[in-house]
Amino acid sequence: MKQDSKLILAMSEGDMGALAELYKRYAPGVRNFVTGLIKDKAKAEDIVQNIFLRLMSSNPSFESVAAFRNWLFICARNEVVSTLRSKWESQVDKVQVLPEGVSDDIQPDVMMNLLHPVLAKMPRKRAEVFRMSKLNGLSDEEIAARMGISVRTVEKHLELARREVSVYLS
Repeated sequence: MKQDSKLILAMSEGDMGALAELYKRYAPGVRNFVTGLIKDKAKAEDIVQNIFLRLMSSNPSFESVAAFRNWLFICARNEVVSTLRSKWESQVDKVQVLPEGVSDDIQPDVMMNLLHPVLAKMPRKRAEVFRMSKLNGLSDEEIAARMGISVRTVEKHLELARREVSVYLS
């Protein structure tokens, strides 16, 4: 049985047999990792196959077995995030469909009054970021500049605020 490092080198030189052997060795672990995250065996299998297809088509080179293994699991995590994001966005699209005759032109101040109970329970900065974004229509960059925090921090506050609002509304 070939060592993984020799298989990785052979795969990088276009040896499909080496890729198949690496698939046999690494796919089960990656599949278990993905299944643990998304709890859907069929979707996990699709993700694993996509990763190995990408490996076959992009043919990256790896300096070590650890680098190869890291690449596989980073790709798996990224695919899971993409899958969950697209699933979440499709759920949001369903929520945004309103019955005929119902307007989605809700005034920002009315929205804030409806959300007051959940906003009152949020940490002060998170609620302020949410208000600046939804009530004032400011971009993440504008909020960051006004509050003296990073754009990433603004994004995190908005993500957590959306979760809290979602729980409150459900």
